[in-house]
Amino acid sequence: MNRPSHQFLRSIILFGFVLFLIKLMISGDIQKFIAPRMMPYMYFTLIVLGVLGSIQFFKSGFEEQDHDCGCGHDHDYSKSRLRSTVIYLLFIIPVMTGMMFSDHVIGSSAASNKGFKYEMRTAADPSDMNDPSSMNDTGEGEGLNQEGTGGEVENAAILTPEKRYPELFKELQETNHLHMTADNYIGTITLMEDGMDDYVGKKLTTHGFVFRDDKFPDDQIVVGRFGISCCVADAGIYGILVQGEDLGQYKNDTWVEVTGTLEKVQMNRWELPLIQPEAIKPIETPPEPYVYEDLEFGG
Repeated sequence: MNRPSHQFLRSIILFGFVLFLIKLMISGDIQKFIAPRMMPYMYFTLIVLGVLGSIQFFKSGFEEQDHDCGCGHDHDYSKSRLRSTVIYLLFIIPVMTGMMFSDHVIGSSAASNKGFKYEMRTAADPSDMNDPSSMNDTGEGEGLNQEGTGGEVENAAILTPEKRYPELFKELQETNHLHMTADNYIGTITLMEDGMDDYVGKKLTTHGFVFRDDKFPDDQIVVGRFGISCCVADAGIYGILVQGEDLGQYKNDTWVEVTGTLEKVQMNRWELPLIQPEAIKPIETPPEPYVYEDLEFGG
C-alpha cells in the first residue's frame, strides 16, 4: 500500500468513530456508556477526531516528499498489505460492530461478578475489617483526637453523606414515605446506610431489577440499579434488600417496583436497609436503566 492509501484509510476510520459517536448521542444510547457529566469530553473528542480525519483525508490527495531526518531509521508507512490489513481491522471491526449491533444493558450477571455494594465497600479496606485493634466495643474505629487523648476522630475535611447531600438529607428526615427516583437513587441509599436508625419504620418505594446473590436465602432478593460515576466500567449495583414470601416468582433481571416498611439488618458487619414488602409489581425497563451520582456538596 502506498502512502495516500494509508492516509485515506486512516481518515475513513477516524470519520467512522465520529459517526459512531454521533449515532450514540442522537439516539441517547451514549448514557449507557458514560455519565452525563462526561458529555463535554465527548464533544471535545468528536471535534478532535473530525479534525484529524479531515487532515488525513486532504493529505491523501497528494504525495509527500520524503525527508531524511538522519536518524538511520525508515519512518515510511508499511508496504505489507497483510500487515496493514490486520492493523486497520483492529479499528474497523469495533466501529462496524458498534454501528450494527444493539446496545446491551448490564444486569444481574454483571452484578454477580462485581458484587453487591456492601461487598465492594468491605473489600475496599479489608485490613480495617480484619484488624480487631481498629474496632472498639461498639464496632467503631478509634483514634487520637486533637488533644491526643484518643476517642472518635472527626475530620472536617471529610465529606460525609450528610454534607454531600444536604438538601436530600433534610428531605428524607422530614418525610415518612421515601420515594426513590433516578435522581436521588444513589444519594438515598448512601444516606440510609450511613444512619439507618433515622429511617427504620418509614415507608419506602423503590424500583430496579431483581438480583440474587448466591449467599442469599430463598426469601431474600436485591432490587437495585447500576450506578455510574464516570463510565460503565466503574458501574456498581446500588440496591435495597427485600425479604418476604413468594419472591421466587420474580426472576433475575425482572424490573419491579416495591413499596414496604424499612428495617435494619446486619450483614458482614454493615447495617443495611431492608424492606418488608407490602406491594410489589413488575414494571417496564426504564429508558435510562442506570443512575448517576449527583453530589450537592453542601457546607
